[in-house]
Amino acid sequence: MNKTVIVIILSMFVLSCSSRKNKNSVVTLFAASSVTNVAQEIAESFERETGIKVKLNIASSGILARQIESGADFDYYISANKKWMDYIDSLNMVEESTIKNLATNRLVAIVPLGKDKKPNTDEIENNFSNLFTGRLSIGDPKHVPAGKYAMQAIKFYGWKEDLVDRYLPAKNVRDALLMVEMGEAEMGIVYETDAMKSEKVNIVYRFPLIVCESIAYVGAAKKERSESLNSFLLYLQSEEVKSIWRTNGFNLEEYE
Repeated sequence: MNKTVIVIILSMFVLSCSSRKNKNSVVTLFAASSVTNVAQEIAESFERETGIKVKLNIASSGILARQIESGADFDYYISANKKWMDYIDSLNMVEESTIKNLATNRLVAIVPLGKDKKPNTDEIENNFSNLFTGRLSIGDPKHVPAGKYAMQAIKFYGWKEDLVDRYLPAKNVRDALLMVEMGEAEMGIVYETDAMKSEKVNIVYRFPLIVCESIAYVGAAKKERSESLNSFLLYLQSEEVKSIWRTNGFNLEEYE
């Protein structure tokens, strides 16, 4: 057997072993609820490219941070709020050099599809609390970034006193959207990217960016990095991943 044939056989053996190794590899991605679609698409695309599976854990940023603090196994964390990432970093749970701003979003006010009269901009800004009966659907401000941003917007416009005891806090922003879709709330404040995907609500107002702190998504990897995680970090920088963010309505301009 000549040397060329031996080299080819050895190369095929190495590739075969690598492929089998990747099939048994897993990257665990903790992602904020508002990036559910993005996380799912990245996971599917990465597995197609590398053979490495991505295990998803989707919840509010605060709940995910508490899980990490309690010792939950994760490889990469995407938070919808810098505060929770800073908290995890302060506990020495992530590799500081991997902390990166990924994308931005904005708040919108939504009503159920088919609502007879859509309020105009002036009505929303100056008469918000009288535009609906019952409660306002938002993420729980205690641990849901979208709820925290919503409360900042409410304070900005001076609506806080008129909305006392009228909040319907949800465990994550997707559930806040669901409450409006189901008609459990006549009005909600959620992320634009989530509302855009829904066929059961109308966006009636896009909040100016100045009403709350920047809605920035931040990602970071754990300290002990496997080969699979290193591959995942490289993949996150690819044009394909950037396209996934943009297709889902997120803004990347600030970080490119």
